[in-house]
Amino acid sequence: MTNQAQISLVPVKKIVGRGQGAFQLTIQAPPGDYADPGIFAKLRVLKGEFPLLDRPFSVHRFSPQTGELDFLFRVVGQGTEALAQCQPGDLIQITGPLGQGLLALDPNFAQKPIYLVAGGIGLAPMASLLQSQKEPATLFYGERLGQSLIDRDYINSWAPGFLATSEDGLGYGEKGRVTDLLTKALAEEKRNIFACGPIGLLAALSPLAKAHGVKYYASAEAFMACGLGVCLSCSRLTLDQTRLRLCQDGPTIDGLNFDWNKP
Repeated sequence: MTNQAQISLVPVKKIVGRGQGAFQLTIQAPPGDYADPGIFAKLRVLKGEFPLLDRPFSVHRFSPQTGELDFLFRVVGQGTEALAQCQPGDLIQITGPLGQGLLALDPNFAQKPIYLVAGGIGLAPMASLLQSQKEPATLFYGERLGQSLIDRDYINSWAPGFLATSEDGLGYGEKGRVTDLLTKALAEEKRNIFACGPIGLLAALSPLAKAHGVKYYASAEAFMACGLGVCLSCSRLTLDQTRLRLCQDGPTIDGLNFDWNKP
């Protein structure tokens, strides 16, 4: 774990729409170090109805200078709908920081040029990584539907020159899959890879990274009931048959030593 998890009550500072059904939530940062890209927290709205279990969210950005902590999320159910309806001053219960971040797994990763690959709302942890990146980084961002693309100007404000795709060819960017862009880029320049998104995308990147002989780390999405390593609902197998708890041993993992074909 990156840090000792704490349960805190903090106020919402602002919430801004970032595309169709997508929002950036800014809260007062609770105690703890949220700077390592890939870590997450569990959030609960303290007004109205909310599901029994808190919901896990990747940290989007953390600013020790302003004391603000950002989450980028998309409304997909009751929990995220409640978050989207928050107003400045509303209290949020946050449990965190949780999980293993990228720099805890590989302290030197930010010292080399990298490719970032985001599928859907897997875009969330990329801003945090770019905050710590010392060398050139290129962000590739893909959505299945163009209408789901996050606001281009907003992404460009923290990832200048990013490249985007949509499978239906609508919205901005190119028609196709985000892996198409990465394949072309790797052929021109080999760089290590960090990715976040659906399991299908993360699985597709593993053979691609192996073929080009580069490191590949992923922030893996999974259902997490407790988020504390107790319930094992988020456990997955590595290639050496070790079972990882993504909430504790991840969510940031070595994508080359992960069995993407088994639950």
